[in-house]
Amino acid sequence: MRSLSARMLAVLLIVGTMSFLGQPAPSVTRDEVDAACASSDAALARVEHGQARLDEAVAAYADANARLEQAAYEELGLRAALDDRSATVREARQLVSDRAVDLYMAGAAFSPDSLFAAPDMDAFLTGREAVAAVTEGDLEMADELEHLAAELEVLRADVDAKAAELVVIRQEAERWKLETDQLLTLALSSYWELSEECSKLYDEYQAQLRREAAARAARAAGAAGGIPPEATPGFLCPMSGPIAFINDWGFPRSGGRTHKGTDVFAPSGHPQLAVADGTVQLLNGGLGGIGIWLNSDYGVRYYYAHLSAYAGGLIEGQRVTTGDVVGYTGNTGNAATTPSHLHFGIRDAGGGWVNPYPTLARNCG
Repeated sequence: MRSLSARMLAVLLIVGTMSFLGQPAPSVTRDEVDAACASSDAALARVEHGQARLDEAVAAYADANARLEQAAYEELGLRAALDDRSATVREARQLVSDRAVDLYMAGAAFSPDSLFAAPDMDAFLTGREAVAAVTEGDLEMADELEHLAAELEVLRADVDAKAAELVVIRQEAERWKLETDQLLTLALSSYWELSEECSKLYDEYQAQLRREAAARAARAAGAAGGIPPEATPGFLCPMSGPIAFINDWGFPRSGGRTHKGTDVFAPSGHPQLAVADGTVQLLNGGLGGIGIWLNSDYGVRYYYAHLSAYAGGLIEGQRVTTGDVVGYTGNTGNAATTPSHLHFGIRDAGGGWVNPYPTLARNCG
């Protein structure tokens, strides 16, 4: 087994469907990797099996979390509609109650005992005595109340169903969160059993696949296509070692928002690095918890969120150099129930959010 290398790149575990039809053949082929790893093929099999499991866990967690956020947003909407409809029904019931009293005081041909014997005002107003006594306008009022009450019951059933769905999805998300946490901590255990030549070619081969994935993502229209390489000169991956991420730009988030970044999963406390030369703005609170804006010298701004802590000695407005440790991975802010991760965002020189995935996939490897 070999010791940790200085570059600490090890295995970069990027999830997502890797389909390369129509892509140029990589300069390092799979056959070359297999040949170089013949002496440590069992270790390579464990590495790839571990990567596949982590890929599955991160992708499944991201999917479950997106569905959870969407379902929670829908539940809030249903509860708001239920509250609004309940208020409308209360007002309508008060109106018909007042009208019933008016009818009785005017000598309508029904006994007040029938009012008090009815299970509710809706039943009274649609009963035989009331129908015989009221005018056409009152019948319309009764019909409207009956319609509102029926809608109210449907809304109650919808809220109950959505709440039950949330319980199931939340349990699923928690299961994949635990799986992701466990796999992240084990990500390197088999990698370091590979021979030097095997790990070198394996890293190169995986990096080529990631660059192809970045090129495909960059073809997306608008902000989803990210930012071109020339706009981020000297960009450095914000974390080395065992990390995992997918192209989760646009996934649903709380409050009806969409995800304007890439979640990069890593073990809690994993160092986060300055991706460019520039100055830092320190943030603490809100959805992002402990966070940093890194204002690069070339105008692009980088957003780090959910940190467990800043790097020791980091202060507001401090100048940093590419590769400096600026903080540590965590789950502060609204990420308390998620696996530890960095929410990484990019604002281009014009101030607009752009998809970080192509930039990360090009450079993290």
